[in-house]
Amino acid sequence: MITSLKIQNYAIIRKVEIEFDERLNIITGETGAGKSIILGALQLIMGQRADSSSLFKKDEKCIVEAVFKNYPQEINAVLSEYDFDLDSELIIRREIAASGKSRAFVNDSPAKLKQLQTLSALLVDLNSQFEVTSIQQKKFQLALIDALAENTERFLEYKKGYKELLSLVHERETLQSLEGQQLKEYDYLKFQLNEIEEAQLTDDEQESLESEQSLLEKSEDLIHLMQETSFALSDGENAIIDRLRDILNKWNSYADLREDLQEGVLKLTDISELLEDFNRGIVDIQSQLDTDPGRLDEVSSRLNVIYNLLRKHQVQDTAALLSIKEDMHQKLQAFDNKTERIKTIDKDIEALRKNLYSKAHQMSTVRNAVFKKLEDEINAKLTQLAMATAEIKVMNELSEELNPDGVDQIEIHFKANKGAEFLPIRKVASGGESARLMLALKSTVAEAMSLPTMIFDEIDAGVSGEVAQRMGAILMDLSQHHQLICITHSPQVASRAVKHFFVYKTDNQDFTETLVKVIEGEQRVDEIAKMLSGDPPTEFAILNARELLEEQ
Repeated sequence: MITSLKIQNYAIIRKVEIEFDERLNIITGETGAGKSIILGALQLIMGQRADSSSLFKKDEKCIVEAVFKNYPQEINAVLSEYDFDLDSELIIRREIAASGKSRAFVNDSPAKLKQLQTLSALLVDLNSQFEVTSIQQKKFQLALIDALAENTERFLEYKKGYKELLSLVHERETLQSLEGQQLKEYDYLKFQLNEIEEAQLTDDEQESLESEQSLLEKSEDLIHLMQETSFALSDGENAIIDRLRDILNKWNSYADLREDLQEGVLKLTDISELLEDFNRGIVDIQSQLDTDPGRLDEVSSRLNVIYNLLRKHQVQDTAALLSIKEDMHQKLQAFDNKTERIKTIDKDIEALRKNLYSKAHQMSTVRNAVFKKLEDEINAKLTQLAMATAEIKVMNELSEELNPDGVDQIEIHFKANKGAEFLPIRKVASGGESARLMLALKSTVAEAMSLPTMIFDEIDAGVSGEVAQRMGAILMDLSQHHQLICITHSPQVASRAVKHFFVYKTDNQDFTETLVKVIEGEQRVDEIAKMLSGDPPTEFAILNARELLEEQ
């Protein structure tokens, strides 16, 4: 549910903060006061596009932020998919700069409008006279029926199996297509695999060969360096090691005179030993250096083979080539085992189809069992809502083939008048009829179906008196299980509010702005009385308003 909505610098709203109740929230106010602006701000949260023309002050940023709590668990899967943080609260924010640039955030992470639209579809359900689309969709109509029939778990299980069936069918078609052109691809794949196998690559071979090549290319220079170093240390006429021994002998002759001379002898001894050890190491290095040009040719030739394969397959190292080799093996093996695999798939498809047909007919039986109940309850509510001649009828055409919904092809048909033909809702229901039909449908399945926060925008237009009273009662019942936000001009509906918001305009010296306040007690009596008779309200209207509120 939506717990709060903050609007800043939008249309004629400078700054407004609304804290919603978890049940029935009613919004009233005079025509033009800004009720629809609140709805427009909420639609920004739902991913609607906006521009700088909607800013209250053209040089300041517009911010709209909604906070949701206790939202449906399936939303966590969507948040994870988009890499948004999971928290006990879900915060969606839109910002519109003076330049017209718009940014969106979900839990403080940047978001795209498409992501807002996906999330808001699960969070908010907007119903108005002119924007009621979900009841026109077969998918939504089926969900209503499955919820009423307690069929949801069966349907999810069926959908899982149906998805598996489609996967098997696709795999079979793919395997069957491995002919003709695919055979040429098979031959080319086999040629490429042979080429890699003949190279007999190992994981770290490239790195090892490159290191050896570098050493072989510089081996003569290294040998010269070793010879030069050895000559300077021990072989030359004034060899460093010999000179150091002479100096050490002289220090030794005076070592007994002072302690620091003894320390000097020790240090010179260490240096001498280090140089001698270093000189022996030079001999070892010389013995290990390979100057054979034949070996350099071998290494270079081997590296050329590796480099050619890397370029051909557009990878960086031999490990990637080995991975490609394994992938080729699997593809060729799959081709070689094609016939056997197709036979196995055919058996799996046959068994799965049989199982799915059984599940589909079970679902169909359960669905058909609630058609009459749904029709009777909806038609009774339509009568309550001043649509006495209106009726719905659930149509179902069984399919011989499995479809994503089973074997049913369900659609709710509607007629507004006696003698009229039942037709799909999208073809015959007007805006007002669709809105009231939506209310009747959702209130009927509210307990059985997980519905998001529902927003009703003046669905009571054109009704009054007893009919409006009934509509208010239906909304109040519906709010026992779901959060409702209703914009209304009906005093009978407004009197049912758990939390009543009043939208009004105020004129300042330089501008006009819209404000929102919660009204209670006598303020609420006064507002409902004005809705009954005008401003100022009559004494009778005030009495009537009190009666309406006392009846709740």
